[in-house]
Amino acid sequence: MNATTRAIIDRLPKKPLLAPADVSSAYGLATTQAILADIKTGKLPANIVGGKYIISREAAEAYVIANEYTPEEGEIRK
Repeated sequence: MNATTRAIIDRLPKKPLLAPADVSSAYGLATTQAILADIKTGKLPANIVGGKYIISREAAEAYVIANEYTPEEGEIRK
């Protein structure tokens, strides 16, 4: 896990259930559009309660880790 991934996970609220705004805030995003899109495409598991998405902290952490970017060797500039 790289330092950026760890920092994003550390910024998630320390509670078991999160809202899309909690996840987008941890990423430093201004809106929840990207998070909602990933929920709707199945990339981020969530439940709907009272018309609102609820995300487990465990699912949010797994999502952050799954989206970690590591460049291929040919992409690294020296």
